[in-house]
Amino acid sequence: MGSPNRAIYGDYQRLVAIRVRGHVFEVPEGIPLIRAFQFIQFELGRMTCDWSLFCFNDTIGCCTFEFRPPTAAEASWGRACCERVTEGLEVTTLPEGSVLFDEQGRPVP
Repeated sequence: MGSPNRAIYGDYQRLVAIRVRGHVFEVPEGIPLIRAFQFIQFELGRMTCDWSLFCFNDTIGCCTFEFRPPTAAEASWGRACCERVTEGLEVTTLPEGSVLFDEQGRPVP
């Protein structure tokens, strides 16, 4: 992997592991989850998404996803533009228009 674009992801201190649909990815700590999804797509090549569907700033609620914070027993729903990456975060449902790929490049159901 080359040097990630700090204009997109901002300054960050380290990468942390999160689980997305059962697959573990290391993404920048503290960034909004929608930016982590971009990192997974553009830096790791493991996701695709129609970014034109999203507002990125919590104005229309178009990036809803299901997740479980590392300290929570149950999953809840949130907006990927609002939730921030923390070590151990688990994403169970992606926003509409997003497709995750496994290590062989096959879409994850």
